[in-house]
Amino acid sequence: MSELKIIATIQVKPDYLDDVKKIVYSLADGSRKEEGNISYDLHESIKDPLKLSIIEVWKSQEAINIHNNTKLFKDFIKFIDGKYDELDIDVIKQIY
Repeated sequence: MSELKIIATIQVKPDYLDDVKKIVYSLADGSRKEEGNISYDLHESIKDPLKLSIIEVWKSQEAINIHNNTKLFKDFIKFIDGKYDELDIDVIKQIY
């Protein structure tokens, strides 16, 4: 199977932006060390600094599944609960 990308976009509540950024930095650092990870980057919208996008590249769906079951990822999910207005996650694959 080919590489898979995840685009996770989070519309953070204003009072939590700094805290959410810090935990995403930690998540990115840990995720980059995982065997199945190719890249894990955080982006901020130029139009709306409360809108963060995490762009991840993984070797396979299995690598994503392993990542989603790590303590680091589960702690992240618990931490951001209630700290965002909107969360959109899309898993994509290159077709051309």
